[in-house]
Amino acid sequence: MNLLCVDTSGTDGSLAFSQVDGTNIKNLHQVTWQKKAQHSEVATLELERLLSESKMNLKDISHLAVNVGPGSFTGLRVGINLVKTLAFSMKLPVASVNTLELLAFRLNPKGETFVAIKAIQNYFYAAGFRGLAQSLAPCSLEGNELQNASKGYTKVLIEGQTPTFFSHTEAKDLVPLLLADATSSRFSNWKSVEPLYIRGSEAEEKLKKRLLKPL
Repeated sequence: MNLLCVDTSGTDGSLAFSQVDGTNIKNLHQVTWQKKAQHSEVATLELERLLSESKMNLKDISHLAVNVGPGSFTGLRVGINLVKTLAFSMKLPVASVNTLELLAFRLNPKGETFVAIKAIQNYFYAAGFRGLAQSLAPCSLEGNELQNASKGYTKVLIEGQTPTFFSHTEAKDLVPLLLADATSSRFSNWKSVEPLYIRGSEAEEKLKKRLLKPL
C-alpha cells in the first residue's frame, strides 16, 4: 500500500507519503508548511514537493487518508477537497480519521482515554476511546461539563489543563493509527468523506440561540 495522508485541520498543514508492507512502515516522508497563506494556495505545490522528495509519482499512490477534524472550517475543506479530487480522478479508496482519535491513539494507544480540545469561548470538542473503539462520540461540551464526562477514563487529556498536552496533529500521525486498525476496513469511496463539524459556525450557533436574525 502506498499511502498519502493529508492534514490541514490546524494552522499548519502537512502531507505524508509512506509505503506500508503489512505492519511495517517504509520510506515515510512528510512535508509541512505554516499557514501564512491559505492552505489551498500551497497544498498542491507541497504535494509535488513531497512526491519529488520521496521519489514517487502521483500514479504510485494506492490509498488516501485525511484528517476530517474537528479543526479549522476552511482548512478542513481544503484537505478534504484535495483528497476527494485525487480519489475521484484516480479511483482510489479513502480513509477518514478525526483529530480526537488521532490524539488519543498517539498518547495512549491501548488505554481508556478521554480527550478534549479547545473550540471557541468556553467550549471544547471531546470524545472518549477504549483502545481504538469509540466509547464517547465526538461532541461539544462546556468547560464545566468536562469533569463529569471524563469519569471512568484512566487517561484524561484536556487542552489547557493537562500539562504538555496540545492539539497539534500532523499527516504522519495517521499512518500508525491506520495500521493498528487493521481489524476493520476504514477505506471507502470518496463520497463518504465529510468534514467533522461538531458545532456550526459562530453565526450558525448564534442563529440557533436567536442572537442573530436570519436575512
